[in-house]
Amino acid sequence: MRLPGIFPAPANAGGASRFLASVSISSSGLPRLAAWALLPLLPLLLSACASDSSSSAQPARVAASTTRAVPPVRISTAPPTRAALLAAANAEWQFFGGQQIDMRREPFSAPRLGLLEDEGEAVGRVAEYWHAVGRDLTGADCQQAWSAAFISYLMVSSNVAPQDFAPSETHFNYLSFLRQRQNLPAPQFVLRPAASEPIAPGDLLCAPRGSNDAATLDDIRPGLAGHCDMVFEVHPQQGWAGVIGGNVFNSVSESLIPIDAQSRAIPIAQRPWLAVVKNLLP
Repeated sequence: MRLPGIFPAPANAGGASRFLASVSISSSGLPRLAAWALLPLLPLLLSACASDSSSSAQPARVAASTTRAVPPVRISTAPPTRAALLAAANAEWQFFGGQQIDMRREPFSAPRLGLLEDEGEAVGRVAEYWHAVGRDLTGADCQQAWSAAFISYLMVSSNVAPQDFAPSETHFNYLSFLRQRQNLPAPQFVLRPAASEPIAPGDLLCAPRGSNDAATLDDIRPGLAGHCDMVFEVHPQQGWAGVIGGNVFNSVSESLIPIDAQSRAIPIAQRPWLAVVKNLLP
């Protein structure tokens, strides 16, 4: 979801030209945000999923979505596995250029910038995420938060059955489903408190946002605002983990977050972690 007006640019400018006023190139050749631009920018951009739960928000392209069938998502024919989900997340992250956001200390920094949601091939790629939740939107629909659609796309395209994960454009909708599903036989995902549960690659790590004041797993219910990332790498001895999420800094990004020596996520202001969705897939 694009946040307008942060850096002025010509009206016909694309995503890159609207953004690159704040970018410099490091000696390694990787683009970096200039320090002066980063301070006011990151707290706003990292709130990009805040509208996920708004039931009153209207799609930017209602007419299109009601007159044209949403294309089906390409689904793997292989059985779903933890490795397949991680491979899917990595493939999408690499497609967007491997963007990273370092949240381990404030002010946050961006060691590497990638493709933005409304640039080039990203427009159609974000559309595929929307298709996983039955919406006919694209990356050009910049006011539509797509982070939950991204997680849903990873699940659907990796052949996770709908009885094991209910795709949704709102994170707390599928969290509510999983909370009920774990009480039935053979759950593939179970919710655990983030304060006590170590994270592992393939898990989801979720936090409330905005007016959502959920403090325990019992507070999870449909429609609440939130954000989830997929855990990608965990380094407890170094005190950090990398989690991949959509619509983070207008891209698919790996966020570098602090963890303790037992691999438990340490909450920060932008990510007051609430739940770990443990992945029980083989």
